[in-house]
Amino acid sequence: MEGKHNLEERVQHLENRVRYLESKLQMIQPEKVADEKAANFTHDIPVSKTDSVIEPKENNVIEWDVLIFQKILPRLFIFVFIIGVLWGFKAASDYGYLTATVKILLGFITAIAFVIIGIRQLKQGRTVLGQVLVGGAIPILMLTTFTMHQLYDMTGPEVAFLLNIIWIGLGLFFTYKYKSQSIGIVSAIGGVFVPFLIESTAPNIPVFVFYETLLYVLFIWLALRSRYIILYYLSAILLNIALLLFIIFAGVPENDKWLAVSPVLVQQIALLTGFIKTSYSLNKQAYTLFSSVLLSSLWLGVVLTDSESSIVFAIIALLYGVSFYYYQKDTVRAPIFIANALMGILFFVKMMSNELTIEMLIGSSLIYMYIAHKYKSLFHTLLGILTYFIGAISIIYKFIPAWISWEMLHWLVLIIATSYAIYYLANRRKEDYQTTMNIGVPYVSILLLAFTAMLSILLADNASESMERIIMSILWIIIAIAFMLVGKSLSIIQGKYIGAGILFLTLAKIILIDIYFVSVAVKALLFIILGIVGLLVSRAYYKK
Repeated sequence: MEGKHNLEERVQHLENRVRYLESKLQMIQPEKVADEKAANFTHDIPVSKTDSVIEPKENNVIEWDVLIFQKILPRLFIFVFIIGVLWGFKAASDYGYLTATVKILLGFITAIAFVIIGIRQLKQGRTVLGQVLVGGAIPILMLTTFTMHQLYDMTGPEVAFLLNIIWIGLGLFFTYKYKSQSIGIVSAIGGVFVPFLIESTAPNIPVFVFYETLLYVLFIWLALRSRYIILYYLSAILLNIALLLFIIFAGVPENDKWLAVSPVLVQQIALLTGFIKTSYSLNKQAYTLFSSVLLSSLWLGVVLTDSESSIVFAIIALLYGVSFYYYQKDTVRAPIFIANALMGILFFVKMMSNELTIEMLIGSSLIYMYIAHKYKSLFHTLLGILTYFIGAISIIYKFIPAWISWEMLHWLVLIIATSYAIYYLANRRKEDYQTTMNIGVPYVSILLLAFTAMLSILLADNASESMERIIMSILWIIIAIAFMLVGKSLSIIQGKYIGAGILFLTLAKIILIDIYFVSVAVKALLFIILGIVGLLVSRAYYKK
C-alpha cells in the first residue's frame, strides 16, 4: 500500500508540472506568433542591396552667406569701428569740439551701448554679432581707462588698476555666460597687459605677481571647462611674455627675481593639473605643456643666474619625473612627462656643467627613440632626431686637442651612441632592416674616418707631416679590416662593401695627396701594406 501511495504522489506531481508548463507555453506562444508574422512581413518586402549600404552623405557645401555676413563681417568691422571711434575722438579733440571729460564719458557710454546691443542680439539669436559687440566693449573700456589715467591724469594708478580688474572680470563673466571664446581671447590679451598700461614710478611686484597668477589660473580653468583651445594656447603663451617684459622693463631688483618668476611654477602646476584631471584634447594639452616648459626654460636661463635657474630646472625635472612614475602606463600622458623631465634635466646640466650638455643631448635622443617606439609617438621621433642633430653638429665641429679632453669624450659618446641607435632601429622592424643598415653603416664609417684622422695627429705628436699621413692611412686600413670582420661575424652585408670602399678611399688618398709629401721608402711601405690587405680581402671573399 505504501508503494502504491508513493506512486500516486509522483503522478500527481507530474500532472501539476505539466499544467505549469502549459500555462507558460500559452504566455510565450502569442509573442512567438507575432514575431513570426513580423519576420514574414519584413521578408516579403524587397530590399535592394545598394539601399542597405548607402549612408547619408554629409553636406560639405560652404554656406557663403553665413561665412561672409555672419562670421567674417562682424569680427572684422568691429575693429574698424573701434579704430574709427579713436580717430573721431582725436579729430574732435584737435578742433576743440570735445573736452577730456566728454571724451572719457563718450568712451564709457559707447562700451555700455555695445554691451546692451550685444546682449539684445544674443537674445534674438544673432550669436556671432552679439558676441562681437559684447567682446568689443572690453577693449573700449580698457582704452578709455588707459586714456583717463595716462593721457589726462584723471585717476591714480590704484583706481586705474582696479577699474581694469573690473573690466577683466566682466570679460570672464561674459565669456562664461554667453559661451564665447572670442570674448575670452580679448579679455585675456587685455588682462595680461593691463599692468603695463598703469603708470607707476615704483612697480608693486607682489601685486603684479598675484594679479598675473590669478588671471592665468582663471583663464586656464575657463578654457578647459568650456573647451576653448585657442584661449588655452594664449593663456600659456601670454603669461610668459608678460613676465619676461616685466622683468626686462620694470627693473626688478635681484632680491625680488624669485618672486617675479614664481608664476612660472604655478603655470606648470596648473597646466599639469588640467592635463591629469581632464580628458579634453589631451594631445593638444600635451604639446602645450611641452612648449610651455621649453619657452619658460629658455627665458629663465637668461634672466636668472646659473645657480638660480638650476634650482627651477631641478624642480621641473622632479615634478614631471614623479608624474611619469604615477602615470607610466598612460600612453598619452607618460610620453610627455618623460619629454618634460628630460628637458628639465638638460637645462639643469647646462647650468651646472656646460660641457656635459652634449652628452645629455645625445643621451636624450636615445631615450626619445625608445619612447617613440614604445608609445608609437611621432612627436618623440621628431624630438629624438632634433636633439641628436643638435648634439652631433656640436661635436663634429670640435677638434680633439688632447687624449684626455672633453672633445675626446664627445666623439666617443657620439660614435658609440650612433652605433647603438642604428643597431636598435635596424632590429626594431625587420622590414626596415636593410634600409636602416644601408644608411647607418656608411654614416658610422664617416664618423670613424673623421675620428681617426684626428687621432693620427695625436699619435704623430710633434713628428713630421709625412708620419701623420702614414698613421692616418694605417688607421683607415685597420678600420676597413674591422668593418669586414664585424660584418662577416654579424652577417652585416654592408660591412664588406664599406670596408672595400675605405680601402679604395685610402688608395685614392695615397695616390692623389700623400704621394707628393712622403719619401720613396714611405711610398713603398704604404703601397705594400695596402696591396697585401687588398689581396687578402680578395681571397677572403673569392667565390668559385
